[in-house]
Amino acid sequence: MKKSNIKSKFLLFFAATIASMSAVSCSDYLTDDPADKFTNDNFWQSEDNVKTFSWVNYDTFYGYGNGTTIGLSFFYYHGSDYRVDDNLAAFTFYQMPITAATTMQYSWNEYYTLIRRCNLMLEKVPTVSMSQERKNHYLGVAKFFRAYTYFRLVQKFGNVPYTDKFLSQADAEVYAPAMPRAEIMDKVIAELQEAADLMLASDDKNVTVNKYTAYAALSNACLYEGTYRKYHLNQDGSAYLNKAKTASLAIMNNPSYKLNSDWKSLYNSVELLGNTEVILAKRYLTNVLMHSLQNYTNTSTIQYGLTKWAADSYVTTNGLPIQQAGNTQYLGDNTVTNTFTNRDPRFGKTVNPANYGYKGKPFGTAALVSMSGYIFELYNNPATTGPDVTTGGRNYTDAPLFTLSEVYLNYAEACAELGSATNADLDLSINKVRIRAGIAPLTTDGTNASAGGIQINDPRRTSSLEQLTGTVNPLIWEVRRERQIEFMSWTTLRQADIYRWKKGDYLDTSKNIDVNLGARIGTPVGSQTVVDANGYVKIYPASTRNFEPKHYLLNIPTNDIDLYKAQGVELKQNPGW
Repeated sequence: MKKSNIKSKFLLFFAATIASMSAVSCSDYLTDDPADKFTNDNFWQSEDNVKTFSWVNYDTFYGYGNGTTIGLSFFYYHGSDYRVDDNLAAFTFYQMPITAATTMQYSWNEYYTLIRRCNLMLEKVPTVSMSQERKNHYLGVAKFFRAYTYFRLVQKFGNVPYTDKFLSQADAEVYAPAMPRAEIMDKVIAELQEAADLMLASDDKNVTVNKYTAYAALSNACLYEGTYRKYHLNQDGSAYLNKAKTASLAIMNNPSYKLNSDWKSLYNSVELLGNTEVILAKRYLTNVLMHSLQNYTNTSTIQYGLTKWAADSYVTTNGLPIQQAGNTQYLGDNTVTNTFTNRDPRFGKTVNPANYGYKGKPFGTAALVSMSGYIFELYNNPATTGPDVTTGGRNYTDAPLFTLSEVYLNYAEACAELGSATNADLDLSINKVRIRAGIAPLTTDGTNASAGGIQINDPRRTSSLEQLTGTVNPLIWEVRRERQIEFMSWTTLRQADIYRWKKGDYLDTSKNIDVNLGARIGTPVGSQTVVDANGYVKIYPASTRNFEPKHYLLNIPTNDIDLYKAQGVELKQNPGW
């Protein structure tokens, strides 16, 4: 199925521009003397030029990847910029880094290149001949990308250098010392609010950023900062959590945004343009910009696998955890049929609910195999077939980047963390997500959570694993569970959640045994797959992943530390590296 021809030429050029210009840095494109007609002095002449310049910024959103890569938002790993979570086991074992990396091209350098572009855009847009409304919008676009990029830098590195000026390569301010993360986050939050105030409410539907994209980013940043300060710094994060609620409500109160009836359609749709649940999407167009994610889940390549830890997180349809649901609801996991019976329907939409596929016993005519036995189907669209699916770099389903469901769960979590959650708050947010999924809604007394009149008491919440870093109240636990399930495939989102909650021990295979186990297959076919005494796939039979406190932040690239030192500026390494 190809995308409709009603697409505007703008969108086609938008995708083509991203594909062709993604490798062009700010200095390459603007400060050097290019071979074409444009220079930094004569480029800023019209709104069309400003729009074209801004399009390159969107390549910072990897989505489902470009060409034969697999996107950062989902299954992505590159060098020392590692992506490990507790939901998915990669086809290659990744240990948490032990020594500091010299470079981190896919975060540090890339992000500072984008920031430099934004600083230039903020300097030049006021000089361009266009209406003040359009100037304001593009100033907001630049502020959005700059703020969100600093937010991601802080998430990964903590204290980092900060500049809000466009600087030449020879300017001494290029080598500014690192600014404390708390100061940067306050700047990020203020600038995202400014971006929301400046940008248009709608600009090219949901494929370019607008006022509500800024509110979604503001909701994310405030929730992150409020919980980070609470769990890492033992500080009061309530001011940030209240801002997260306010930013979320700005979107939730907009009647233009509504949940899709089908959750899976967010991840396997050919077209997300104009989708009412999607605040921002990355569009893919045949023969212009494509990806390989469907190819990955439809061929014999060994897939990432859902862990037992993740599988056991899916509640039964009555809204209760499997450890509490009772024998008539939870039938156990000794067969694949029992495993999926009466479970949250998102479980059987994420992975195949009828068969397992593992080394020694592939599943289906395509001989599908996963690391854990669970075969991913979330991204598969029956209407996309043949070479467009099975050939690398030929897939064209769109990728969601910011969604209403994430905003709903941001709001619910902020309320739960503040201790102010009411049943009205839950009905306004998390229960819409749960009802859409097909499971019972939650009620609360402000601390506890109930489903169907039964108070939830998940024994995993008070387990020895949880006690390593402190238990949370039952309502916060259920909101966190909902985030885990709703965004099961969003690897980087899950990792960011784990890190801000200070739950890195989830990733440690010696502390969280279930993160290194998969489906219960009993006695495996052949000798390629190893199982434990209970018949669960041992994903990495001979490997152990250890998580240390230093892993909450990446190391500052050592090459950059040396570069700053040569300029007489100390760029301090993160603790433990």
